[in-house]
Amino acid sequence: MLHLSFPNISHKTEFISMIEEWKSFEDTPTSPDTIFYGNTYEEFLERVYSELHNPPPGYVPATLFFIMEWSRILGAIHIRHNIDTPFLAKIWGHIGYGIRPSERNKWHATEWLRLWLIEAKNLWINQVMIWCYDDNIWSYRTIEKNNGKLDRYEDYNGKLARIYTIDL
Repeated sequence: MLHLSFPNISHKTEFISMIEEWKSFEDTPTSPDTIFYGNTYEEFLERVYSELHNPPPGYVPATLFFIMEWSRILGAIHIRHNIDTPFLAKIWGHIGYGIRPSERNKWHATEWLRLWLIEAKNLWINQVMIWCYDDNIWSYRTIEKNNGKLDRYEDYNGKLARIYTIDL
């Protein structure tokens, strides 16, 4: 059963397994970058709690969830509680997520995003902004299946990015 779970110490072994798998793949996205923070799982947990309760300067409050199937971590999804910075409002938006390399292309992303949108609504977010590169057909189809409306295109790192909004 697919579900979101807030990280805790019980996830340590599975988290380490996921990170080791991720590191073994070259040229794979490392998003959200929070899951690659620290040298230990405990440092990672400290960062997760800090971003939620006391974000560093220039950051906004954010919640990270593991995307799970039973006890296996399939990836992570990061909810920014607001996008009240120029950079977030222009390109990054409310969400960042990454899928464990062995779990990609298994058609779960639409359900993961649906679960994330429920959490966003629980945080009183009325409209979310989400982006993906224009050449990432899997991401933009996932967004569109969750009622994403293409708002605009932006240049990001020399590549064309699609910016979507989803009303909750």
